[in-house]
Amino acid sequence: MKLKRMRVFLALELPAPIRLQLLRIQEGLSFLGQGVKWVKKENMHLTLYFLGNLTPEKIQGLSSCVQDVASSLKPFTLELGGLGHFPPRGKIRVLWAGIGAGSAELQALYTYLGEALGEFGFHIQRRAFTPHVTLGRLGSPRSIGYRLRAEEDMQREIVYGSFLVKEITLFQSILTPAGPIYKVVQRFALLGKQVERRR
Repeated sequence: MKLKRMRVFLALELPAPIRLQLLRIQEGLSFLGQGVKWVKKENMHLTLYFLGNLTPEKIQGLSSCVQDVASSLKPFTLELGGLGHFPPRGKIRVLWAGIGAGSAELQALYTYLGEALGEFGFHIQRRAFTPHVTLGRLGSPRSIGYRLRAEEDMQREIVYGSFLVKEITLFQSILTPAGPIYKVVQRFALLGKQVERRR
């Protein structure tokens, strides 16, 4: 019997007050019209690694790997703020909220976790990490336009809120016609001292 695979990713959950503030940011961008598919408030998160469709056996090993990493790292405060888009040049496809204070600690977590996942056997792409929370995706890519550029410039230094990062979450992503549903599979508490990047 073939074991059922699960589509999973690792991310940081956002507390309700932060998600509510990001919802207000989305509402302030309503001038973009109907062409944007906004991320639902309950689905907002900060992605670390998307791992694809895994068997239960692979997920069990993954859990052990992430637990080892999380137990070696200490909690830290992360600040969200600023508005941006992908790609940085050309027509826009994604709108996002950025990261402020705590970015160095987040980068260390991301790097250490990536190294551990690579050693475990996952193919981890070696590319620059641009931490963000996706707010919306454009169905048809478009030029930035004066109004959105002005909005990004205005919000560049604005802080949306901060929260204590105290765990890494493994999510299951269930694709449906109405949009994705994210379910928590497991949470891994940050329990230890900050570790240096392995060389």
